Amino acid sequence: MGAAAPNWDAIIVAGGRASRLGGIDKTALIYEGRSLLHRALDSVRRAHRVSIVGYGPEMVASDRVRRTEESPRWGGPAAAIVAGLHNLRDSESEFTAVVASDLPHVVRAFAVLIEEHAHGVDEDGLIALDSSGIRQPLMAMYRTAALRAAAAKVAPATDVAMRSLIESLALRAVPLPTELCADVDTPDDASSLGISLPAFATR
Repeated sequence: MGAAAPNWDAIIVAGGRASRLGGIDKTALIYEGRSLLHRALDSVRRAHRVSIVGYGPEMVASDRVRRTEESPRWGGPAAAIVAGLHNLRDSESEFTAVVASDLPHVVRAFAVLIEEHAHGVDEDGLIALDSSGIRQPLMAMYRTAALRAAAAKVAPATDVAMRSLIESLALRAVPLPTELCADVDTPDDASSLGISLPAFATR
């Protein structure tokens, strides 16, 4: 990202149940020598501040990286984004990136968004679009004011879908190869990526 580009924060969504993996902490899974959480952190290393939303023991925190939890627990990604925005409420950054914590290729994927962002954004943000034409709201960079306004409309609800949170936003689609958007939801996903799972997670 060029020096003149707007400042940005990041929210890492890390609070999923991982029910199809036996309830393990997916963020701690190792891909090519790095945990998935640290890969997510690597992808947003240029962010001014980072809010990790989740519960796993792999969680980390520092002066720059904050932790919080969505309410209610297991409330889903929209609830996580609302919690992350609240955790970063004192920030004046113009944009807020949102990335999931279970994307092995997140560094390569998010680099495409950063490059697009560096060219300027007139819309409410950028959102990855995989090869199947499916938008990826957990691989996106939103204009902070627009995302806060959208979150304010849904914050009292406890079962808000991501599409409801972002449906009012004008987002520019950024095409990405589907493999860069691949997440780890099942033992087969992990196996295809060469990620080792605890024995109980593969039963």
